[in-house]
Amino acid sequence: MKISRLPRIKGYRVFRDFTWPEDLHGFAQFNVIYGWNGSGKTTLSSLFENLQDKRPVSDGDVVFAFDDSSRKIAGNRIAEEAVPHVRVFNRDFVARTIEAIGKSNVAPIYYLGKESIEKQKQIESLRDERQRAVKASDKAENKKRKAEKALDNFCIEKAKFIKETLLGSPDHANYDKRGFRQAVASIKASPQPRALAEEEKADFRKQKELKAKGTIPKISAPSVDIADLKTRVSLLLGRSVVSQVIADLANDPTVGAWVQQGLSLHKGERETDTCRFCGNDFSAHRRAALEAHFNDAFASFQDEAGQEIKEINRLHESFEAVAVVFPDTSRFYENLAEEAEKAISTAKEVVHEVIRVLDSLTAILKKKKANPFESVSLEAGEPNLESPGQSISAAIDAVNEIIDKHESITGNLTTEIRNAYRALEQGYVLEAVPRFDELEELAADAETTLGQVKDKPSEIKANIASLEREIREHRRPAEELNRELRAYLGRDELKFDIKETGYALSRSGQPASDLSEGERTAIAFLYFLKTLEDKDFDVSKGVVLIDDPVSSLDANALFSAFGYMKVRTKDCHQLFILTHNFSFFRQVKNWFHHMKGQGKKKLEQRPARFYSLHTTLTDGFRNAAITRIDPLLEEYESEYHFLFRQVYEVANDTTPETELSQFYGMPNIARRLIETFLAYRFPDSSGDLIKRFDRVEFDAAKKTRILRLLNTYSHSGGITEPEHDPSVLAETRDVMKAILELIQSVDAEHYSGMVNLLTPAGEDSYNG
Repeated sequence: MKISRLPRIKGYRVFRDFTWPEDLHGFAQFNVIYGWNGSGKTTLSSLFENLQDKRPVSDGDVVFAFDDSSRKIAGNRIAEEAVPHVRVFNRDFVARTIEAIGKSNVAPIYYLGKESIEKQKQIESLRDERQRAVKASDKAENKKRKAEKALDNFCIEKAKFIKETLLGSPDHANYDKRGFRQAVASIKASPQPRALAEEEKADFRKQKELKAKGTIPKISAPSVDIADLKTRVSLLLGRSVVSQVIADLANDPTVGAWVQQGLSLHKGERETDTCRFCGNDFSAHRRAALEAHFNDAFASFQDEAGQEIKEINRLHESFEAVAVVFPDTSRFYENLAEEAEKAISTAKEVVHEVIRVLDSLTAILKKKKANPFESVSLEAGEPNLESPGQSISAAIDAVNEIIDKHESITGNLTTEIRNAYRALEQGYVLEAVPRFDELEELAADAETTLGQVKDKPSEIKANIASLEREIREHRRPAEELNRELRAYLGRDELKFDIKETGYALSRSGQPASDLSEGERTAIAFLYFLKTLEDKDFDVSKGVVLIDDPVSSLDANALFSAFGYMKVRTKDCHQLFILTHNFSFFRQVKNWFHHMKGQGKKKLEQRPARFYSLHTTLTDGFRNAAITRIDPLLEEYESEYHFLFRQVYEVANDTTPETELSQFYGMPNIARRLIETFLAYRFPDSSGDLIKRFDRVEFDAAKKTRILRLLNTYSHSGGITEPEHDPSVLAETRDVMKAILELIQSVDAEHYSGMVNLLTPAGEDSYNG
C-alpha cells in the first residue's frame, strides 16, 4: 500500500487551506520534496507520524489517499482503518532517539532509541523512587525499632519494679521482661481477673512477710446446759423438809447448821453423853429432839443440795480454767490478729457470763441448804441468773476456727506466702496491661507499616535490573556503531564506548560532554536507518519519510551520509525525502535521475518524482502548499539558477500588483541569491551581508533600499528588524530590479549568461 497524495489539508498548522492540485501528479515510489525552513516540512512529517503511530489527527481536516487514490481515509479515522507501516525520521525522532541521562555533568551517558531512553528514564525515576522507598523503609524500620524499644523498656521497667517489690520471693528472684510478658499473656488468655483494692494489696503484702509461728492448741469448752441446770436448781429450791422442827434452829439457819454439825460429832465413835462444847450433860431427851429435827428427809435434802452445789462448783472451776487459757492475739499471724481478737473477746464475755450464772446458782442453793424448811424460787429478773446471749460452744468454736486458720497457715506457710507474691504480681501486671496494650499496638502498627514498605526497595531494584537487562539486550555493540558513524560522517572523531547500560562518547579522544546539532542528527539518523531492519518492519512493504537528515553537516560528511542513506533505503516500498539543503537535494536528485525507468516519457511510469513545498501569505498568515518542483531545481546542478530565475521573473513581471502577499517569500529568495553571488565574487571576505555590500561599488541609495527590504522580511539570522513594514514589501518589484542591476554592475558577463539561460537569445526583457 502506497500513499498516492494528500487530497486535503485544512486547518492543520501551517497548512491552512491546501487542496491537491488537479494537475499535480501523485506520489511515486521515490519522492523528494524541497522546501526552505518554515515552508511546512515539519508539519508534513508530523502527519506521517500520525500514520506511523496510528494516531488520529485531532486538528483540522486531513485526508490521505492510497494507491490509485480510490481509497481515502480521513485523518481522524487513522486508528480505525488499515494503513501502511510507516517510519518517520524528523526532529522529533532526533529528540526521542539520543539523550544524555544521568547526573554526571563531566562525562554523560548517552542512550539511543526511544524505548531505551524511556526505559532508562524509568530506571532514573525508579532509582529516585527507590531512594524514597529506602528512606521510607528506614523510617518505618526506625519507627518499629523505637516502638519495640519503648515496649521492651516498659516491660523491663515493670519487671524491675515487680522484682524489687516482691524481693524475697524465690519465684521472682530472676524476674525479668520475659516473665512480665508471660504474665501479661496469661492474664489476656483467660477471663481478666478483678483488680486488687488497696486494702487487699496491704493484706497480701503482710501475708508475704509472714514468719512461721508456734502452734496454738484448741480450746475445749465445758459442756453445760444452763437451762437444765437452772431447772434442777429450781426444783431443789421448791422442796420443803418435813420434821419435828425446833423453832430456834429453823429460824436461824446458821445455828441450825452449827447444831447439825455438832450432833454429828456426838455420834458413832465420838458418841458421848457430855456436850463437847459446854461440858454439861447431853441428855437423851435433847439428843432425841435434835435427831427428830435433823431426820432422814432433812439429811437427804442436804445431801442433794450439797451434790448440786459441788457440781456447779466443778463447772465453775472448768469455766474459770477456760477463761485463762485463751491465747494471746500476738501468737496469731498478723493477718489473723484482728479477727482473733474479736472472737476471743466475745468468747471471754460468754465464759464470764456463764461463771456469773453459776455463782448465782451456787449462792441460792447454799441459802436453801441452810434453810431447807423454807420454800425458795428463782427470780427471772435477777441479772446474774440470765442465760448468756450466745452459746458458749459457738463462741469457743469461733475462736477454734481462727486457730485452725492459724494452724493451716503454719502448715502451708510456703504456699500462702507464694500465693501472696503471685497475687501481688498479678495485681501489678493487671495495672500495667492497658499501657502494655497501647505500646504493643504501636509496635504492631509500626510492624505493619514496615511490612508494607520494606520489600519495596528490593522490588524496585529488581525492576531496575530487569530494565537494564532489556536495554543491554537491545544495545548495539560499540564497534558496530563506530564503524557506521565513521562511514556516515566520513571521519572517526566521534567514538562510542559501552558504559553501564548506555554509551560514553568521546570526541578526538576526549569525553564528549555535549553534542552538536549535526552530531545528534547524524547519530539519530544512523539509529533510524538501523530500525528499518527491525523484525516488525518490512522495508520492502513499508513507507519511509526522512526529513533533513544532514542538518549542519559539512560537504564531505554530507556526501558520505547520503551514500549511507541511499544504500539502506533503496529497497523501500515508498520513500519520501524532505530537505531544505540544496547540496543534499542535488545528491538525491542525481540518485533519482539515474534510476531505471526515470527517463520514460510518461511521468506516471517514472519511479521517482520531485515536489516543492512553499508558503504564501494569506490574510496575514502563512499558508503551505505542495507543488511540482521548478524545472530549474530539477534540471540544474545549482540552486542559484532557481533563485536567479525567481528574482528575474518578479523584476520583469508587468502584471498589475493585486496583493502584497504574492511578494512575501521574495526577500528570502533575494537574500540567498545575493549571499551566494557575493560569496563567489568576494571569496576572501568573511562576515555578514552588510560587510560584503560595503565592497560593492553600486548606487548607495539602491543598496540601502535593498538592505531595507531584506532587513524587514528575510529570515536570516544576521539581518533582522523588529517590525515588518508593509510599505517596504510594496517595493519588492523595484528592489528585485535593483538587485539585478547590482549583479549586472558587478559582473556583466555572468549576468548575461544567466539571462541567456532563462530566455531565448535576444529576448532579455530587462537589461538594466
